[in-house]
Amino acid sequence: MTILELVLISIGFFFGLGATAWLTVRYDLRKPNFRGERIPSIAGLAFVLAGDFIYGFEWLAGGPASRVFAAYFLVLIGFGILGMYDDLAGDRSVGGFRGHFRALAQGRLTTGAVKALGGGAVALGAGWLIGNGDLWRFALAAALIALSANSLNLLDLRPGRCLFVFFCSAAVLTAVLANVHQLNVGFALFIAVGMAAVIYPMDAAGQAMIGDTGSNSFGAVLGVAASAILPLAWQAVVVVLLIGFQFWCERNSLSKTIEANPFLRGLDRKIGVRR
Repeated sequence: MTILELVLISIGFFFGLGATAWLTVRYDLRKPNFRGERIPSIAGLAFVLAGDFIYGFEWLAGGPASRVFAAYFLVLIGFGILGMYDDLAGDRSVGGFRGHFRALAQGRLTTGAVKALGGGAVALGAGWLIGNGDLWRFALAAALIALSANSLNLLDLRPGRCLFVFFCSAAVLTAVLANVHQLNVGFALFIAVGMAAVIYPMDAAGQAMIGDTGSNSFGAVLGVAASAILPLAWQAVVVVLLIGFQFWCERNSLSKTIEANPFLRGLDRKIGVRR
């Protein structure tokens, strides 16, 4: 990492956090949390603004990884906008893929359907950038991005859950890079980890929500990282696992499952406030 990149990251973080704080105060962007307390609801926007500032610079700078940085930039701005739209104008009367697309079939366009359709288009665009002409790589990248974004969104029901899983997933990808002595390839992912580390204490303490703006964005970036780091065979395995998770969540309550399992319940209470 060069001095210029360190300066770039510092400016990006300052800009992202400062602009988000100003917007939250200026437009009173607060919502009741699970305890009924009104707290800032779009803390994840700080990552969208900071990340796109940094990824955009790296993309425009060119180089062998410019297409991957373009993919990071695209998913962050795309999923960030879609997530923020759902945070600010979302209709919570409908839930899950089946609910949103059932409403769409009846002629009612929900914010969830907009997010799903728009997110799919963004994932395809980013997959095309990563695939660079390889159809198999393109398909896996698009699937990883879309599924990762939605999976972290499904986890963001209680403080700390989403970002804890993000940290765990990022640690696995970092271990893969370390095994092949290519940690420098993880630069883009480490930017996301750094911003997550800044936001996590507020999120875990129930003092701010990352919202769909953050959960979708962190998930999408994780998908890009996985498609850039993991071998294709392992990408296929992860896609299958994530599809299984989506189907399971359509039929079961994640929070109830966690509460019913002593180990998961204990872990859940360590990663964020629950009362």
